[in-house]
Amino acid sequence: MSAILCLAAMHLAILYPQNTKYSHASMQLMAKTVQLFRKNLARSLTKDHCEALMVGARSADSVPGLDLAQDQLFLLSPGIIQVWFQAMPIFIDEGSVFTQIIHQNPRFHIENALLRTGEDPARFVEPFMSIWDDLRHQSRGGTTVETDVGGPTFYAWHLLFGLEVKLSCRSSISCAETSASMSGVDERKNLEHIKEIVTEVTTACSLTDVSDAPVDPSPQSARSSFENIIRRMSPLLYCASLKSTSNAAIHSSIMSLEANIEQLFYGFPILCCGPFAKLMVDGDSRALIFLCHFYRAARTLLTPERCWWACVRSRAMEELILEELKYREVDVSLNI
Repeated sequence: MSAILCLAAMHLAILYPQNTKYSHASMQLMAKTVQLFRKNLARSLTKDHCEALMVGARSADSVPGLDLAQDQLFLLSPGIIQVWFQAMPIFIDEGSVFTQIIHQNPRFHIENALLRTGEDPARFVEPFMSIWDDLRHQSRGGTTVETDVGGPTFYAWHLLFGLEVKLSCRSSISCAETSASMSGVDERKNLEHIKEIVTEVTTACSLTDVSDAPVDPSPQSARSSFENIIRRMSPLLYCASLKSTSNAAIHSSIMSLEANIEQLFYGFPILCCGPFAKLMVDGDSRALIFLCHFYRAARTLLTPERCWWACVRSRAMEELILEELKYREVDVSLNI
């Protein structure tokens, strides 16, 4: 109930920013919600409450001013990853509706659609990596409050990285194709296969003390993390650039991908863990340049009527980031 009231207060705070009582109420309810959520996370997950935790593992930030170190939408995302890894084996055993999450791969569908039209989904990777290597963009800003991102976010990063390695090593069947093309027996085998991998990765990370990850990750791991984020979001950025054209066929193609585009946008904060989270919290200019283009793409692609909160947030974040980068005299243009 606290989470529902908190979300309602946040919506009202956006609709009526001149009335401070809604923002104050949302902050108070957020504190209570997080306290209860953390208390439940401290308990062992069971089939009786893991679905409720999965649904409730969401947050939003509506506090004005660019302070990514206090942006709960990103900082609480590692908790979602940990809940997913702990709950998925239970979901599979119990036949939960949440096993359908495994079959959702919006980036796969967007990339395939772009490839069919002769476009390169990874077109934005090279320009952003050029920015990464450019010494002019290697600057950072200060944060108002010191935030520890070395524990949970690096643990979540190890979980995601371990899962990706396991799936690639075992040549796992594409999750985006299984539900439509596999029989009931084969799909069950695939779910058991996923359960085995998730359990292996979780066990390996639990045995390895990743909570004491270095405060400053190595330059190579930071670069690799940045490139991984760009590669995953490049199809979204490309769709936004195509929408600015006057080609009706391209517009129609993008409209058909609307649901996948929304899923990819909403899933982005979950990927922001480990070294990339450190870059954001530190106000690294290269991370801010990407976030500026990401929020601009989201504002361009999302439908305001249905995704009004995301559109409002994207517009506000883009403006705040542009203002910060302008103050630093950092150019946000891409060489494409």
